[in-house]
Order: sequence, then structure tokens, then C-alpha cells
Amino acid sequence: MIHGPSDSTAQDKPRGNGFLARASHWAVVRVVVLALVLIVALIASKLATNPLIPPAPSPLHHPLLLVGNLLSSGLLLALYALTVRWLERRSAAELDPRRGAPLLLAGAGIGAAMMASVYLILWILGRASFGPGTGLDGLGGGLAVAFAAAVLEELLLRAVLFRILEEAGGTTIAVAVSAVVFGLLHAFNPGATPISTAAIAIEAGVLLALAYALTHNLWLAIGIHMSWNFTEGSLFGAAVSGGAPTHSLVRASLSGPQLLTGGAFGPEASVVSVVVSLAASAVLGALILRRGGWRPRTLRLSLG
Repeated sequence: MIHGPSDSTAQDKPRGNGFLARASHWAVVRVVVLALVLIVALIASKLATNPLIPPAPSPLHHPLLLVGNLLSSGLLLALYALTVRWLERRSAAELDPRRGAPLLLAGAGIGAAMMASVYLILWILGRASFGPGTGLDGLGGGLAVAFAAAVLEELLLRAVLFRILEEAGGTTIAVAVSAVVFGLLHAFNPGATPISTAAIAIEAGVLLALAYALTHNLWLAIGIHMSWNFTEGSLFGAAVSGGAPTHSLVRASLSGPQLLTGGAFGPEASVVSVVVSLAASAVLGALILRRGGWRPRTLRLSLG
């Protein structure tokens, strides 16, 4: 069951009156500090774990890759929560695992159903065919990679950028800005084009922002993001934002104009994916409006 927004801005203890205490109220300071903490932690975790993971086809590659990605994700989540506690003087309710567990499962189902719908439409249009892939081999590692990527990007784009922008400027501004930034972050991926960048911003940037706005809990967006990528790459064998998977349950082949197939970037750049995602976004947006959760436009440089 998806619940309404929680109060993630409640203060746990009073602040001091010094410059640092005042600066921690500023929206731009919160975005910069939280983003820097996450990026530095990611780099440090990769430097520490990557040398320990032997390259494929070593039998230890996939198990150690899975462990490494899970440890990296756990580190990022823990550091985010600790930084929020220090910087904003509150607990990170947006990571609440009690609400988050069912939301993660719901998001996983939504993401898988959406990508399956994309392939179903392409198959009906005669643009998709399916053959055997590598089977179950490597699927655990693929899921861990998808989870780790979703955790990192959702922390940066939704828990940090969207959340703080929504508090400072309202939901409309937060959706628009975070979606554009999300699209631009994928503009330099292999196979990227202006069309793929716009598609990512419209389909995923908007959808995932609305998933957070509906619940004010990050796990629904993580579930959608993780499952979309896992289904696209590890189940159907397609390029995920330009990155081709090495293992997949089946191997789907797409043919036809790039507008329909997404070209080298993958089906995320397909107009079919955009339409499917916009339909899901419309549902989430309607739920937010129905519950009165769409925050009006404002301008607050200093937050509570």
C-alpha cells in the first residue's frame, strides 16, 4: 500500500546560532554538502572494492561484484542518513525501511511491468523478436548492479536535489529541474543523442520525481528504477542507457527506425518508452493531486 507524504522536516533537536548553523539552513548548502558526501563515498568505495573483484570469467567475479555493490549501496544510504542528521538535525524519514519495504516491492513490480509493456508494444508492431540468452547465469550480479545504480541516482537526484528543491520552490519546479538534470547526466553515455537525453528526462526524470513526491519515501523510486534497468538489461538483453549487458535471460532484438527502437542507447530512447512512462506519470500525478500533496510554487532560500 502506498501511503501519503510523511513529515521529513521535523527537527530532532534545536540548532545553535553560529554561522555554520545558519548556513545549514540554506538550500544550496544542503544540496552541495549532501552531493559531495555521496560522490566522495562512492569514489572511495569503488577504489577499495574494485581491486578485490577478479575479472570475468572468474567464478568469483559475479559473487564479489554482488557483494561489492551491496556494500557500496549500504555505505551511501548510511552516510546520507548520518549527514542529514548532522546537517538538518532530523532523522532521514525518507529512508524509513518499515514503509520502504512494501514500497520497494511495489516499485519493482511497476518498473518490470512498464519495461515488459514497452517490449510487448514493440513486438505487436513487429519491431521485437526474442531468442535465447545466457540463462540464469549472472542475473544476481545484474540485479545488484541495477540496485546500486538506482540507490546512487535516487539519493542524488530525488533524496537530495528533488527533496530540497520541492521544499524551497514547490513540486512543479522540483520536478522540472530534477528531470532536466537527470537527462543531462545521461547525455554523455555511449550511444546518447539529443533525443535520448530528452527521453530520459521526460520518462524517467519526471516519473521518478513523482514517485518520490507521492510517498516522500525513496524506496518506491528505487524499486521502479532498479527493476526498469534490470528488466531492460538482464532480462531482455538490451543496452541500458547505452551500456550493453554481458548476461541476460533472453536476447531481444529490435529492428526499425531509431525513434521506435532507441538505437544504440537502448529502448529507453524509444518513443514507446516515453509514452508508457508518461502514462504511469499521469497516474502518479493524479494521486498526488487527489491527496493534496502537490506543493505550491514558492521561493525559500533558507529552509527549516
